[in-house]
Amino acid sequence: MSEQLGAIYSATEYIEECLQEEITVADIAAAAGYSLYHFIRVFNQTVLHTPYNYLIRRRLSQAALALVQTKRRIIDIAVDYCFNSPEVFSRAFLRMFGEQPSKYRSIGQA
Repeated sequence: MSEQLGAIYSATEYIEECLQEEITVADIAAAAGYSLYHFIRVFNQTVLHTPYNYLIRRRLSQAALALVQTKRRIIDIAVDYCFNSPEVFSRAFLRMFGEQPSKYRSIGQA
């Protein structure tokens, strides 16, 4: 495995471990062993998403699973995945999945 792929793997592993924690792209870059700007460039070239976009997409994916697999309140799930307001969570969720979280939950549990 090339050095860059190893660093990206380390970064994605770190993201997976920290989906429910407040982390920054600088934290992810440090986990990969790269400077911030070099990491952003390499990650974007390899994954075809910025590190921040990848982090948000992974959080939203896990939140979507929680919506259909649990009865927890939507706001609690949003907070679990570091969305600090229901509005921010709903907007991001709608952009990614094309449905509001409440509608997604009802479709997924039908």
